Amino acid sequence: MPRENRPAHPLDSGSEGPLSRLLRQAEQHRRVETVILEALPGNLAECCRFGGYANGELTLLVPDSTRASQVRFQQRAIVQNLRQDERFSQVWRVRARVQPWHDPRPRTARERPAMTADNAQLLREIAEETEDSGLSGVLRRLSSHAGEGQ
Repeated sequence: MPRENRPAHPLDSGSEGPLSRLLRQAEQHRRVETVILEALPGNLAECCRFGGYANGELTLLVPDSTRASQVRFQQRAIVQNLRQDERFSQVWRVRARVQPWHDPRPRTARERPAMTADNAQLLREIAEETEDSGLSGVLRRLSSHAGEGQ
């Protein structure tokens, strides 16, 4: 049998392998997510993701509890919008599951502001007037940190 002269796609195994099935499912998930996000109100469409659909329940992944409350509050309108598409004609409930997004940016250490001499003097004066010896000692130690960060 002659071999076909075409470059093979690096992700195409030629047969129905697990990678091909996974790529097909990912593409289907992306298409469904696009339809769902178009049915959401503008402020929710930019922060929600499609989590799943089973037994008439649509699961949306949201980054925080505020957005979850908004999804619950607007559930009736979302269901009506989704039912316009025949694939979601059986949707009767929208569930919001909080799943914080991962922020890939590394956190940078911020430099703490230094205590001014005026604030240190104020802490020493308060320490002298305080009757509680423990609190007075803490305030004196705190006032000694003035100028260390400069």
